[in-house]
Amino acid sequence: MRKSLAVCVALLGLGAFGPAQVAEWVSQADALFQEVWLSAYTPTDAPALRAKLERAIDLYTRALTLDPQNPHILNMLARAYYTLADIFLPEREKGEFHEKGQVYGERSLRAQAEFVAVERERGFVEAVKTSTDVAALYWTYANWARKVELGGALGILAAALRGDDKKLSALMSRCLELDRFYLAGGPLRAYAAYFAKHPFSKDYERARELLLEAIRAHGDYLENRLFYVQYYLIPKELWAEARAVLQEILAAPIQPYPLMNSFCQVKAAALLAELQGKG
Repeated sequence: MRKSLAVCVALLGLGAFGPAQVAEWVSQADALFQEVWLSAYTPTDAPALRAKLERAIDLYTRALTLDPQNPHILNMLARAYYTLADIFLPEREKGEFHEKGQVYGERSLRAQAEFVAVERERGFVEAVKTSTDVAALYWTYANWARKVELGGALGILAAALRGDDKKLSALMSRCLELDRFYLAGGPLRAYAAYFAKHPFSKDYERARELLLEAIRAHGDYLENRLFYVQYYLIPKELWAEARAVLQEILAAPIQPYPLMNSFCQVKAAALLAELQGKG
């Protein structure tokens, strides 16, 4: 009897402690992520920023053990893993961490009962149409697509043969329906990259339309312009225009997106060097 009573008391204590601990860990993790997001990227500062981001991931992961269906935690883990892989990890490690981000994104989608029911009956593509969680849709796509891209031409071809392209297209189509300007035009630039990279049905003009829309609305988010160079101007061999846009990126202010904009400037400088002498 005493043992049963002790167990009950312990469980009641955990019930009271759990939500408060989750809120504390999530608050700390959110603050760390924002600190990284609002910092400028430099190779010198990168190790410290990476450490803060990894600390945020650790806190989100702890919180998830107490609240495993929490969509904010799942979405932030998907976003944090994407950011870690995209900006801070060497090429050979990126794919593994994008896959982790994809898993958390899909867990967030499946935290909704309707999604699970429709997926069971009619498949993933139809289930995506029921989701209203733009963050879950976007970060699932972003990690998944980048993982596929890291596989090179053969990886992209294999993904299309598996039918991943239809699932990725469904994710971005739904994002565009819900909020095409999420994260400064994220769905627009992500879908543009999809059309530029598809192994069977490339559509550079569609990519161009999407990226120009993103640039018109959010030209201060420099990845929109960088994608325009990477996924339209370079494939079309418009070398002079590509160099001009890269110069614009290098001359642009990094606010109000200091981490991504400064990182894009690093990538733009390297790409500009590659393009010298072309055309």
